[in-house]
Amino acid sequence: MTEPGTKGSYILLAEDETTNQYVFRAILESGNYEVTIVENGQLVLEVARKRRPDIILLDMMMPVMDGYKTAAELIKDDSYDGVPILALTAQAMKGDAEKTLQAGCDDYMSKPIRRQELLDKVSTWLSRDATDWMEERRRKRSQPMTDAA
Repeated sequence: MTEPGTKGSYILLAEDETTNQYVFRAILESGNYEVTIVENGQLVLEVARKRRPDIILLDMMMPVMDGYKTAAELIKDDSYDGVPILALTAQAMKGDAEKTLQAGCDDYMSKPIRRQELLDKVSTWLSRDATDWMEERRRKRSQPMTDAA
C-alpha cells in the first residue's frame, strides 16, 4: 500500500455508468492515482478483500448492491478502518448528504463533479490522519443501521 496522501495511492471506485467510469478514471489517473473500477457494491466488497484500497469512492445508486448498503457493510468490518469512504451521487436534494453519512460514508460529493474538486477531495482525505475521523466511524459502527435507501 502506498503511503496515504501520496500520488500513486490505490483508489477503488464503484460506478455503474460507463461514461462516468471513463471520466472518473481519466481524472484520477491524471492525478497519478491507481484506479480499479467496479460496477456495483457487491464487487466493491469482493475486490477490497483481495487488495485493501487507500480510499473508496462509491456511487450511491447502483444495481446489485447500492452505495448505502455497501458503506454499511464496509464500516462493519474493522479491516477497513482508516480507509475513507466517499459518496458520489447525483442525489443532491436536501437531506441526501446526511443520508450518505448516516449509511457510513465519511464524505459526500454530488455529481456532476468538477475535475479539480475530485482531485482535491481525494488528496485531502488521503492526507488526513485517520485518528481525526475514525471516532465518527466507530460511533456509526456501534449504532444500529437504519435502512438508508
